[in-house]
Amino acid sequence: MLGSVDGVRGVHLVPVVFVVSGDELVIPIDSVKPKTGNRLRRIDNLEADGRASLLVDHTSDDWTELWWVRADLEFVGSLEPAEPWLSLLASKYPQYRNRSTIDSLLLFTIGSVRGWTGSACD
Repeated sequence: MLGSVDGVRGVHLVPVVFVVSGDELVIPIDSVKPKTGNRLRRIDNLEADGRASLLVDHTSDDWTELWWVRADLEFVGSLEPAEPWLSLLASKYPQYRNRSTIDSLLLFTIGSVRGWTGSACD
């Protein structure tokens, strides 16, 4: 989940896919998944306030297998689809092998990263 700040409504959460390289993270904006409009609220939010958070988690009936990681992000800007991001996305998500479906990329720098694991529960 990507969390951004809406100046009026507060926190705005949206599920996303992403790839990481070094201290940078990219989230694609694509034409594969349906959207309610051409201009996404997350982009407006990020342009107004570049702070964001990404939460990745794993759930399981076995609580020792639970984990989550949260990264604090700073929005750098929107990019045209380009290497090496396209290759990284295609290798992680087969849906992006057709690169023409990626309209743009949201680039972030990664700040602090925190996490938790349920293996401490056993």
